Formats: sequence, structure tokens, C-alpha cells
Amino acid sequence: MKIEVTRSGGVAGVPRRGAVEFAMRGAREASDAEWAALYRQARSEREQLTLGEGADDVAGPPSRVRDAFQWTFRFGRERVEVPDSYLSGALRELAERVLAEGS
Repeated sequence: MKIEVTRSGGVAGVPRRGAVEFAMRGAREASDAEWAALYRQARSEREQLTLGEGADDVAGPPSRVRDAFQWTFRFGRERVEVPDSYLSGALRELAERVLAEGS
């Protein structure tokens, strides 16, 4: 699985990007298992954003708040944009970890 994260916006407006690739199953390293577990948790939260409360806000064009971050995720071929105010829990942890540890 390949995950790409872009954080744009903020006061400086400088985008940050990161990407990680890991094995979801089969022969894999210990770090792959950690990434896969975090991805599964984040995927569940991401589905709640599009199916649960506040779906209209996230499913439509993202609302822009001056100087707020906007997060763009690519999970394989799927692209998801999330305003910073909606990013929490495992999805935020995944985003920050990809930026910190990804290439």
C-alpha cells in the first residue's frame, strides 16, 4: 500500500509532502505491520467522515479557513481532502507520521 500526504495552507502557505509504502499482507517487516494497523484505524475514521455526521461538509468542496491547513491523502488510487478541523485520532496520527517519516 502506498500512502501520500500533502499538508497545504497555514500562515506561510508552504506545502509539505510525504509518502510511505508498506506491505499489507504476506512477507513483511515489523514496521509494515505498524503502518498497516495505523492505516486500518485511519481508514475506519476516514469512512466515518464520509458516512457519518458532518458528511456534507467533508464530501463537498472543503471549507477554507484563513491560514488553516488542508490535508490531501492518496491511499493507492483514492484521493481524499480533509480540512484540518476534521482531522483527528488515527487519521491525524497517520498524516503526521507520514510527513515525519516518509520520503
